[in-house]
Amino acid sequence: MEIFALENNFQLADGNAIPALGFGTFGIFDRLHQENIIADAIACGYRHFDTASLYGSEISVGLGIKSSGIAREEFFLTTKVWKDDMESSRIRSSLESSLKKLQTDYVDLLLIHWPRCNSADAQWIEHLNEAFETFILLKKEGKVKSIGVSNFLVHHFEALKTAERPVVNQIEYHPGYMQQEVVDYCKKENIVVEAWSPLGRAALLTDKTVLKIAAKHKVSAAQVLLKFCLENGVLPIAKSTDIKRMQQNASLMHFMLDANDLQELSDIKQNTGWSQEHPDFAIPSARVGDF
Repeated sequence: MEIFALENNFQLADGNAIPALGFGTFGIFDRLHQENIIADAIACGYRHFDTASLYGSEISVGLGIKSSGIAREEFFLTTKVWKDDMESSRIRSSLESSLKKLQTDYVDLLLIHWPRCNSADAQWIEHLNEAFETFILLKKEGKVKSIGVSNFLVHHFEALKTAERPVVNQIEYHPGYMQQEVVDYCKKENIVVEAWSPLGRAALLTDKTVLKIAAKHKVSAAQVLLKFCLENGVLPIAKSTDIKRMQQNASLMHFMLDANDLQELSDIKQNTGWSQEHPDFAIPSARVGDF
């Protein structure tokens, strides 16, 4: 079985590299359970871990890495600043808290979690620019290696007037909700697109088209969906609590989706598996759930 490793990378516009498969940590609630899951993921070969101040998983990720005996430099850690913390001092406080929990003095990637606090935020452009200017300073200070955003649409990028640009945009992406306009924009601007919910909140795991293609290649539905992201130039953030599925999800090198497969997956009914969370109109409150 082939495992995604550090040599399987996406190149970022700032010169850094990011492992081509991320392990998501959202929606895992029990602390001991979290620690065991992170340990299993590391044992399976995962080195790219995606977390956030909101998720409640940073302590477990930090403990898992420390307990592994593997050097910190072998891991790629992403965390995020929540939408209510977009003011400079609160961003700094959020990052310091994250660093303490992760037991590290830097993160590889820091993301703005949502572009605006809520749909009534009339000053969201000002807040957004202040936030990213602070991110730029944190990068200069060495606390962050790369800086990016999450859940940005084209008009959010156009509102950002900072000299330095995001190198990553993490968005909901899967068959049925591909957000092609923002994906095309990011590719044109050399911004790596990451996919959260690449399995469509598990709704796509029983989709007839996905299952047909999985049977054709003798792989799982999840493998088809993760490979779909990669073959479209999108970096998937996969999550599982089961070690066998972790191993399976990381084994994506031995098959290829053909043009017909990709077209059939792209043609899956619009909004299948969509979270219904829109960056302007259906912004989530401070809650946790399962991607």
